[in-house]
Amino acid sequence: MPEPVVLTVSQARQAIYRAQDRQQPAGPCGAILGRLFHHAASSLLDPGHPAHWERTLANGTTAGLARELYNLALGYELSLRQGLLQSAGGEVLGLWKAVQAYAAWFAQLVETAREAKAIEYDPLREIWVGNTSLFQAEVELSARFHEQGWKAPVVVKGRADQLIRASAGKWCVVELKLGSGHAEADLFQACLYAEMLASSLKDIEKPAVALVRFGAAGEIEETMISPELAASVRPRLIHLIGALAGVIPGAAVPEPHVDASLLWPRPAGPEEIALGRRLAEAFHEFGADVRVLDEPVVGPAFARYFVEPARRVTAGKVMKQGLNLQVRLHLGRAPLIHAVEGRIAVDVQRPSREFVPFGHVRPSLPESARDAGSSRALAGIDLNGAPVFADFSTPEQTHVLVAGVAGSGKTEWLRVALASLLITNTPDTLRLVLIDPKRNAFPELRQSPFLWSPGAFLCPPQDSVVPVLEEMVREMERRYSLFEQARADDLSDYHQKTVEWLPRIVCVCDEFADLLLGNRKLRDQIESAVNRLGQKARAAGIHLVLATQRPSRQVVSGILKANLPCRVALRVTDSLESRIILDQNGAENLLGRGDLLFTANGALVRLQSPFLEEADRNEIFQ
Repeated sequence: MPEPVVLTVSQARQAIYRAQDRQQPAGPCGAILGRLFHHAASSLLDPGHPAHWERTLANGTTAGLARELYNLALGYELSLRQGLLQSAGGEVLGLWKAVQAYAAWFAQLVETAREAKAIEYDPLREIWVGNTSLFQAEVELSARFHEQGWKAPVVVKGRADQLIRASAGKWCVVELKLGSGHAEADLFQACLYAEMLASSLKDIEKPAVALVRFGAAGEIEETMISPELAASVRPRLIHLIGALAGVIPGAAVPEPHVDASLLWPRPAGPEEIALGRRLAEAFHEFGADVRVLDEPVVGPAFARYFVEPARRVTAGKVMKQGLNLQVRLHLGRAPLIHAVEGRIAVDVQRPSREFVPFGHVRPSLPESARDAGSSRALAGIDLNGAPVFADFSTPEQTHVLVAGVAGSGKTEWLRVALASLLITNTPDTLRLVLIDPKRNAFPELRQSPFLWSPGAFLCPPQDSVVPVLEEMVREMERRYSLFEQARADDLSDYHQKTVEWLPRIVCVCDEFADLLLGNRKLRDQIESAVNRLGQKARAAGIHLVLATQRPSRQVVSGILKANLPCRVALRVTDSLESRIILDQNGAENLLGRGDLLFTANGALVRLQSPFLEEADRNEIFQ
């Protein structure tokens, strides 16, 4: 029997979007709000969460459930993402109204179960008694499909939003949706979960299926999917699974669809051309006459204008006009004025920025060398829409230092870099050491087969990073001993001369500054290990990616900068921090949310980091 092909429910959903030439709802704010809604909803059903319904309804009444849900779950999550959501006030208000609607809907479920005598509140013991497992959230499901004529079985995995046990003992699969969605994709997804649950329960009677939408105005739309409709969907659903897995002979596999309207650079529109005229007028007002050359290059976050100084106007005078232009043109951030290939470029933020979904860049990821994987991590896309990579195998990019304030997109950049590496490697060619002080940067990778060892996922201060870093140093020295015996120069040369395979090891640390606070002895040990790896580990195939919110002199020492030559600067607080990370100004004027400056080999290029949506993370990381 051939090995089964593994698919996720998210892959099936995305295939439905592509089949109809549609994209998932765009923009990180929408994806973030969706995740926050589902987190709030699942927290009510998580026995380990302080917002669990048995505690929030401890007085036996449903009044105030939404308030408790905000205080114990949603409010904290919103505060963590304040920077990302600072321009989405209306959407956040809509999220709160939707959460209030969900709280009212769930309270009604509790009341219904109470009336059916499935549960009741004991005021003497102040606890709920009865079948309190009626409601379950974030339920991991897996089902095996093997139809006649398939070349191999297919295992589908996913996580259902909620399961509810009806009074008659029948299960109901509930898919929760925030706002409007894609009707067919939502229907297929809910029916697929029902098929998966039925497979695990081995029940003759299929589970019920419900779609519940919560709108930004607090409206609730509840749809029960009839058994007849679910049965009519099943043949198409099974065929889609087989086609996606490539197990149906001759079946066309859905191809990724890229919407040309979302590609960059775009032709300049009337708005950008008019802004170019205003830009020249503003320069003139401040005594730095310039001529705007050609049309601007329009990217997702900003438009780039090339200007030529008039006679007797120095380039230095033009470069100093950023703050003046910001005030004169009423811009949210000062334009970034810098030299690009011998010309002066003025990058002006667009009134309504757009985002680059990771799926648009995925087809451009490098081909993996046979049995060797890839050493290239995606750094972002340039103004021409071309991907730019940090290549760990080169001396100038072997280790990466990343800096950016909250809301700049620093953690998202780390996720995108990791996703590009995981797609182009296998656990035989790549192993990871992940240090996550915040505990929410890479949770999907906690049990990943790509981890270097079971203890290679660390959450300081609970976990000490010193033993792992010292073990990496010992592994580096062990590899150099092997290279000496094989007369090999580096990891690639060793693979060519021997039959033993050594995977590349990449250590990614979010919030590096947190590791250096507190105990001075631990700080010295961490810095010693990091500096040794920075100085010697490239040829051994061991690499560091260190990120910090605070690129201060106390965190980014001169030795660290020398050993981590490749830099990714997202928006920082001020010009001093920009000079620490880049040795020049500019990062303080970036626009946040993935807008970055990337430097290697002394060249500085402005890039946009793609946005890795939750569905992509679930597929790639798990």
